[in-house]
Amino acid sequence: MQARWSVADRSADYAPLVVSKGNASEPIHGWFHFKEGFSSHLLSRLFKDAAYVPTNKISILDPFLGSGTTLVSAILMARDLGCDVTAVGVERNPIIYEVAKAKVASALRGSSLLGAIASVEGIFWKEFERLKSAPESLTTPSTTLNNSNYFAASYVRSLLSLNRATRVISEPEVRAVFRACVSAAVEPSAKLRRDGRALRYVPDRETIEPIGSFRRSLAQVSEDLKGLSPMDDARIEIVHGDARDLDLLGRTERFEWIVFSPPYPNNIDYTEVYKIEAWALEEYSNAAEMKKQRLKTLRSHPSIRFPDEYHYKNNDHADEIDALLCPLLESVPSGRYERGRRQLILGYVDDMLRVLRSSRKLVARDGVCAIVVGNSVHGSGEDSFVIAADLLLARAAEFAGWSVEEIRVARHLSRRGAGVAYLRESIIVLRAD
Repeated sequence: MQARWSVADRSADYAPLVVSKGNASEPIHGWFHFKEGFSSHLLSRLFKDAAYVPTNKISILDPFLGSGTTLVSAILMARDLGCDVTAVGVERNPIIYEVAKAKVASALRGSSLLGAIASVEGIFWKEFERLKSAPESLTTPSTTLNNSNYFAASYVRSLLSLNRATRVISEPEVRAVFRACVSAAVEPSAKLRRDGRALRYVPDRETIEPIGSFRRSLAQVSEDLKGLSPMDDARIEIVHGDARDLDLLGRTERFEWIVFSPPYPNNIDYTEVYKIEAWALEEYSNAAEMKKQRLKTLRSHPSIRFPDEYHYKNNDHADEIDALLCPLLESVPSGRYERGRRQLILGYVDDMLRVLRSSRKLVARDGVCAIVVGNSVHGSGEDSFVIAADLLLARAAEFAGWSVEEIRVARHLSRRGAGVAYLRESIIVLRAD
């Protein structure tokens, strides 16, 4: 199937751009450790390769916004170029959405936000001290936060107090900044770290007291915003929503660029990976609410049983999609993981086809869509098989009305030191003819 399109090895240019390494030292981009993101410099490289030089306006949509890299990059670029920006970002995960809101609002308002932050610090810390003085009320239903192997009880009380103290802040953008700073303090305070598909227990990990982490994050915010002029005329919208249902945005305008990196079809459940932040910020009241959130996510992992419902079955291309998936489904070995892996393949392609269809409606004529996606290997030994997401999504994009301009291989991957055919991260470049 790969022979159907132009596939170019662009790893020399793109390998450092499809990973988040380096973002930690960048103003605004480095406020939260979102390891699944891509580089803050990716957008400028995509523009360069497309010979796209924005003059009047940057117009862009990211339906998998993550922690806001695409929109923050677009805003900072527009400021440097002296042009306007219209951008929309959509994110499903409640914590990552909160972080994106804070970063994007800060990139927009720049130094004008500093006065608003300073004006509420006094009442914030007063409320924090009041809350800390009543420890009996600082409880959480989270079994993870309540596990003394993972968190010191005093740290949990501090995190809950910091979060609840943000409720006295009436201005939404300022409150979002404070909540992002609380989020950034959670993982460093735990004997847990994000490692691939899960949170790993690290018993000898040095933890950091959350109040100090919070103060340092807030100080970094102030440092990054100094001298940053506001973008008063920019039109930006951050939506807590679903990339599969972009029609619900109610947008009539069309975007020149759509740039995103969806979850890869692997074993990573991002609701689980970022659950400690969600519990600390009290996004869930009980385990049932967290499960509900998991079921709302893209079907990119088999760690929860999703409904066997596939929209493409009622699609004009249903037979072609079945033919596309048949060889891959037949390669799934029998055994305890068979059902979950088959659901993953069917669900992922079904969901991404919906994303590609709904995003196609929102792109301008001759507009560009760039998708960063990684292929994944499942199983081991003779029973292993690769889900070539870049090829599957390229074909799905054609079914959704896009033209595939190029697949750029951005990074070659290996598994346990061994090379595996088609195991790579790629950028699929689509065009709306």
